[in-house]
Amino acid sequence: MSEYKLKELLNQKHYTLCSAESLTGGGFSYFITRHPGASTYFKGGMVTYANEIKLRLGVTANTLDKYGAVSEQCAKEMVERVQEFFKTDVAISFTGNAGPDAMENKPVGLVYIGIRIKDKTYVYKNIFDGDRELIRSQCIFFGVNQIQELLK
Repeated sequence: MSEYKLKELLNQKHYTLCSAESLTGGGFSYFITRHPGASTYFKGGMVTYANEIKLRLGVTANTLDKYGAVSEQCAKEMVERVQEFFKTDVAISFTGNAGPDAMENKPVGLVYIGIRIKDKTYVYKNIFDGDRELIRSQCIFFGVNQIQELLK
């Protein structure tokens, strides 16, 4: 897994990328932009940590009330709205519980990662083990790997 491989795949297809991050707190954007050349494909990202900001992005109040922020539905709405905002070919969203305590009656490590390529949306549910930082890192690595697999 590497941001270089992702960069290569996106540039070959002339695709652009954006992100909406909750539990990863900007970690995905940092991972992508830490090396030169990311500007050829990465348009930007949003940290939508608070539900108030998820609502401003376009996640519906009904979704947050009925399913919660830690849900497949929230990840789906986040990825679709952020793609609309940035006008990219590829988008990714991260929402979940990195701990240390249960949230919304959902266990630590439960995460949902949304990926949208053109007009097709995928949402992945994972339960990662470890401390807060390890869970966040696993989310980012999983997301990068999944985008690479989908672009092959």
